[in-house]
Amino acid sequence: MSHGYVPVQWTPSKVVYDRLLWLGIGLYLALFISISMLSHSGSEALSPMIILIRAFATCAFVMLTLILCIGPLARLDSRFLPLLYNRRHFGVSMFLVALVHAILVIIFYHSFGVENPLVSIFTSPGSYQSISDFPFQPFGALALLILLLMAATSHDYWNANLTAPFWKALHMGVYLAYTLLIVHVASGAMLQAETGLLAIMVYTSVVLVGGLHVAAAVKSRRADKTTNPAIWVDVGAWREIPDNAAITVTVGDDERIAIFRYDGTKLAAISN
Repeated sequence: MSHGYVPVQWTPSKVVYDRLLWLGIGLYLALFISISMLSHSGSEALSPMIILIRAFATCAFVMLTLILCIGPLARLDSRFLPLLYNRRHFGVSMFLVALVHAILVIIFYHSFGVENPLVSIFTSPGSYQSISDFPFQPFGALALLILLLMAATSHDYWNANLTAPFWKALHMGVYLAYTLLIVHVASGAMLQAETGLLAIMVYTSVVLVGGLHVAAAVKSRRADKTTNPAIWVDVGAWREIPDNAAITVTVGDDERIAIFRYDGTKLAAISN
């Protein structure tokens, strides 16, 4: 990375956030594994590998659902803004959990044949014309690829060098990944026996994510209608502000605002 960037800009709040996040991940996995082992015993006992595959899969799906809820929640209530600030860490952690799920699937289902395991994911028997035999694994693989690109470019370095519009468009791919995962789960695990709780999880996720986005859009639309355009002041291009310096502008009759540029592409404004 170029001068001025560090891999992770740790702050005390981020350290606490990440510790709590991974504590939550660990507790979820432990609880899921324990319940699965207790509820499937004797002749109905599941393979430890299958339990791990399901544990990491559902954990990643729950995390993605929460990630997609953070944005609209922050628009609906400013108290959720701290979650928005740390959403990148949440996203990278979610990708790592999903990656473990994918690795376990490849080891358990695709590592003992003559075909390359990665190729086998896309060439396994199935028919796109059959609901019961729908090839669901490619959809999961494509979703993971999108999440990989997002995790790999989640740093400010890529935000600055890919340009903000391209970076934003790339990270909007999370909605495509979410859609692919819904297809992956609905045409795969949900068609297996005893998946009632999984179906409830998926339906709840879709309703929650969709409902929050609609509510946030309605609120934003109402705010746009009531906003007085006269409060917006054009101060020029941000690149014209020297890095680590500021310019001042006058708003109204006597209010002066200082606009600071720092860390290359970041801006802050304060009453002067």
